[in-house]
Amino acid sequence: MKTRNTELSNQSNTTHKRLYYLDWLRVLAFGLLFLFHSWRPFDHFPWHIKNEEQTLVFDILTMFTHGWRMFLIFLVSGAGTWLAMRARKEAFMKDRIKRLLVPFLFGIFLIIPPQRFYEWIMFGGFEGDYLIFLSAYPIEQLGANMGISVLLWFGHLGTHIWYLPFLFVMTLLSLPLLNAIRKGKLRFDWLKRIASTGPGIFILIIPMIVFRIALKPVFTEYTDWADFFVYLWPFLYGFIFMADQDFLIIVKKRMWLFLNAGILSSSIFMYMGSLGEEYIQAYMSPVFNWLHVGTSIVAMFIAFSWIMFFLALFARSMNFNHKLLVPANISILPIYVLHQTLIIVFGYYIVSTELSPGLKFLAIAFTAIPVSILLYKLIQTNNLTRFLFGLKPGQSSTKPSGNKESLTGKTDAVQEP
Repeated sequence: MKTRNTELSNQSNTTHKRLYYLDWLRVLAFGLLFLFHSWRPFDHFPWHIKNEEQTLVFDILTMFTHGWRMFLIFLVSGAGTWLAMRARKEAFMKDRIKRLLVPFLFGIFLIIPPQRFYEWIMFGGFEGDYLIFLSAYPIEQLGANMGISVLLWFGHLGTHIWYLPFLFVMTLLSLPLLNAIRKGKLRFDWLKRIASTGPGIFILIIPMIVFRIALKPVFTEYTDWADFFVYLWPFLYGFIFMADQDFLIIVKKRMWLFLNAGILSSSIFMYMGSLGEEYIQAYMSPVFNWLHVGTSIVAMFIAFSWIMFFLALFARSMNFNHKLLVPANISILPIYVLHQTLIIVFGYYIVSTELSPGLKFLAIAFTAIPVSILLYKLIQTNNLTRFLFGLKPGQSSTKPSGNKESLTGKTDAVQEP
């Protein structure tokens, strides 16, 4: 009976509250992703297409945001998973398959190939048309050597939509733990006592640091098992914070501490990056040494501090509704699937113009954004395309009932893609 009462008490924390700040936070996380990919042709790091001229400004933007952007997405995804599990119960995993795996499989067949086409032209010297490319593309893709890691296939086949199957595997493997938390079988009173004392909240960084130090030199590729287990923790924290809102109270009280820690750790990381290739390599493809330990500690402080700062900021200041909030949240998944392909297709032609890098970035962003919105409007008019992009059949983003239901996990608005 005590366990049941705990579960009901925890659920009541989020059932009757209007958690608009989660919707706003999700819009921020995926909106930043759109801009991040729009400026990637103009930094000095490898990407699908590159401008002839790269600039330090975009290097700094990439280095700063890359340290926490995906961590924020997984934090929001953990919170959305709590709401979705509570609303769907037995149908939860069936819903995850429809929402995560169907768009991924559709994407790798129809949405991703144009990205590789322009990548082949720019870096591989490919001179054939798109039909010739399609005849060679499947053999090239399936002939790659990803070793024993199934996770690397997600990024190889799906480029930017690796997140969808990544999150599905993460949810599946952690499901027993998530169910135990949801049913009140796991208590975190001891953790709350530590977190509520001074900077004690930073105890939550420890597993992130440990897993990165232990696994990154073994699984050096991006989105391999090292990144999986590092991203797992913000996902779990998002889930736990919804299950026990006392953590959210602690986080809100530490907002300025998180901001200061984020600025300090990001500044240290930028300085380390300016010292030379050795430090960048220690972050990207490390070996077991003290430099790896140091960069891992700094990197995890960056990730944790910034996502906690934004969570605190939005929980304190952004818990209000707006007429655009529900449609913006519902459109995130299809726009997320579409956006990078549009950026690459338009960007390939825009980078060949005589504009400055800054103007080219704006041209890419303000071309791809309205086109992605237009395509989303077309997608939502047909139940087949809605299914392929992970949307429910016949659901209108303009229905007034979506406003209320989005706060309790009953619509797409608060779910992770």
